[in-house]
Amino acid sequence: MEILRKMTLGLVLCALLPAPSPACLWDRDTLASESARFPEVASIMTGLFPRHSQEYHTWRVQQTKRLIDSGSGTAAASEYDDLAVSQHKLGDHRAAIATMLDKERHLPGKYETYSNLGTFYIYTGELLTAIKWIDKALAINANAHFGREKYQRYLVLWLVERSRMASVRKGKPNDLEPADPTSLKGFAAFVARQEMGNPPAATPLRLTEHQRRAAIRGVTGMMYFADFDNPILQEALGDLLSFGEMDTDAAQLAALCYLQAAQKTSDAEETARLKTLMTHALSRTLKEGRGELQQTLTKALAQGVAVNADVRNDELAWIEAGKDLSKEFQKKYLPTRK
Repeated sequence: MEILRKMTLGLVLCALLPAPSPACLWDRDTLASESARFPEVASIMTGLFPRHSQEYHTWRVQQTKRLIDSGSGTAAASEYDDLAVSQHKLGDHRAAIATMLDKERHLPGKYETYSNLGTFYIYTGELLTAIKWIDKALAINANAHFGREKYQRYLVLWLVERSRMASVRKGKPNDLEPADPTSLKGFAAFVARQEMGNPPAATPLRLTEHQRRAAIRGVTGMMYFADFDNPILQEALGDLLSFGEMDTDAAQLAALCYLQAAQKTSDAEETARLKTLMTHALSRTLKEGRGELQQTLTKALAQGVAVNADVRNDELAWIEAGKDLSKEFQKKYLPTRK
């Protein structure tokens, strides 16, 4: 299948690198080792996986809204979820919230309702409200989506904490980041504190490899199902990848995360902060290798765009043919494993 040939997982970024210089630590072997330790991270962080087009979400809004608005009372919980998620994907977060609140009135107490509301309120900037709904979802099913909800909660709490601390420090969050590239920082440090039960400030922070991988799985899950190029998620993933010694970290993948986050923000101070994190992640890499970072990211992102141009063309053809886009997408791009 052509789409799967384009989606070589884990080692995709290595294939995009030019031939390495023997004197440079930014090379195929290093990046290959990082990708092998953290499979699928490279493809998800660069959007190299099939995603629905905007036309698909417009089609699904029309299909599901017609049924829900008919007043027949036959709409299933999944139809409300489908409508809300597509409204959210089209940027109408308030409409998505309204759909979920309407579902709660008709079909109360569903995990999916609370989980979706937690996500949608993040996008409206109402973080404390988001936590309320995430907590209700966790109370029903703490292990849904491989525990992703737990890390979404951590992410929101981290954003709230970071906002408060930045305000206290007069907008200088760089002061919060350790220069030592092997140290826990940012979201990784926050996760460690949560997993350790919020120890006293002087307590050395620890994050086991199992805890790190669980957190990475949670963050990449959010990237896969929400926005792979969201700068907050990219930074959080970079924090989880960057700490540790060279045989356990993924500093080059982390640097790509920070670079992509820096390119997605329009705030000059934030861009500078993220590029500082990138520099810290690459502090053990010789200067000559850093010039390849932008080239590698640009090529990887372009490959992801090409993959999803194919998806969009298919979905436009399915709309024209009057087919069920969800079924066709599942059949072609998400085949059932045997």
